[in-house]
Parts: sequence; structure tokens; C-alpha cells
Amino acid sequence: MRNRDIRLIWNIAAAIVLLFVGPPLLGVGGSILGAKFASLFFSDDASPESGYLSLSVKLMLENAELREMAAKSRLYRSMLNYTRMPDVTALVGRVMYRSEGLVRGDLIVDRGSDHGVYPGAVCITSRGLAGIVTSVDATSSTVVPITSPSIHVSCITATTGSLGILGSQSGGRLRLEYVDSSSKPETGETVLTSRFGGVYPEGIVVGRVESVSEGARGLDLSLEVSPAVDFERVNEVLILLSEENAQ
Repeated sequence: MRNRDIRLIWNIAAAIVLLFVGPPLLGVGGSILGAKFASLFFSDDASPESGYLSLSVKLMLENAELREMAAKSRLYRSMLNYTRMPDVTALVGRVMYRSEGLVRGDLIVDRGSDHGVYPGAVCITSRGLAGIVTSVDATSSTVVPITSPSIHVSCITATTGSLGILGSQSGGRLRLEYVDSSSKPETGETVLTSRFGGVYPEGIVVGRVESVSEGARGLDLSLEVSPAVDFERVNEVLILLSEENAQ
């Protein structure tokens, strides 16, 4: 068997494996990664058979990108279902870099005042609350995540209705403080933003109760909360823009 035939067989195998194994392992992006990687095997001066396969891979790549766009559209719609804020518009912001660290570091996104972003705009992901915009220039904004010590959020647990103030602790973990002991919060409960505080829209997922302990004063409870958002993997946020605040 000639070397060209052997290479063609390997090309076909690589394309099939990466295109069909990629999505289960990596999601929609896996098929795109697989197609792009497989396309590297093909050169412009290859044989007609290889050229046909190269065209097939390119078509698969285009289909994968269309599927990704459709998936993102569904994803953004699900993001908007979190909030009950009236007259809200949403703007996708891509994370360009982090100021420091993967968990507590501020997120610098590629949307600014030219796009209607303003300080105080709330940011979410498909999993829940990400943070809040603290500063804006023309084409970028700084988003401080809820894992930052400077952020405090009024929250409520979904099952028992236990109210408290959410803040961060070491390692990017969150803690819901000043919870009334008579509310009897339970581990495993979902923690949501509450209607109190006036900053964050009501009903956005924040995390889940991991443990319940006595508060520092001995008169209330303190809840350890695992954040819903994996801040090490955030590469896009949805910036919620209120028409009232934008004016």
C-alpha cells in the first residue's frame, strides 16, 4: 500500500473519530474542534479523493458551527428566564481576560458604554449569577464576580424561604449570613437572589446550600453555599440592561 493511501486512511479515521467522539466529550464545541483538527490533515495539492474528503469535513464544520449558534440562542433564552426584571435587554459580553486569579479576579469583557453598558449592570451565565459591572469605558467593562469580598447579595433559599446576606470566603466559596434560625434551612436547597436590596433581579440562581452552622453571634445561622457558576470556565456573560438605568 502506498504512503498516500495510508495517509488517506488515517485522515478518514481521524475525521470520523474526532467529529463523532468530540460532541459527547466536549459538547457542541467538540464537533467544531474535531472538524478543525481533521481539516489540518488535508492540503490544497492533495489527491481528488482527499479533496472530496476535505470538502466533506468543511461542510461538517459549517454544520457544527450552525449547531453551536442554535445552541447559544437557546442558552441565552434560558439565561433570560432567570430574571423577572421588566423592560430588560440583554447583551452578550465575551471575557477578554481576568485581572487576577480564575475565581476572584475581575472579568474584563468586550462591551462598554458604546454598547449601552453602565456601572451596576448585573451579569449572569447559563448557570446563574456571575457578578456586577463596576466600571465602564467605551469598548470594555469590568465585571466583579460574586466571589469577590466586595460583593454582597440579598438572597433567599428556594424551599424554606430563608433570607440572608451572601458574601464570599476563602477559596471562592460563598456564605449566607444572618439567617433566622426559625426558618430551618436545609442542605441541598437552591439559593436565589431575593427581591430585597434593589440591585439584583429577583430569582437568579446563585448556588446551593452545602452546610448549615450556627452564626458568629450564636443567634442566627450561617450557610455555606457552593456557587452555581464555575468561574474558572466563564468565557461569556449576559449583561442585563434596564431601560430605566440606561437612560
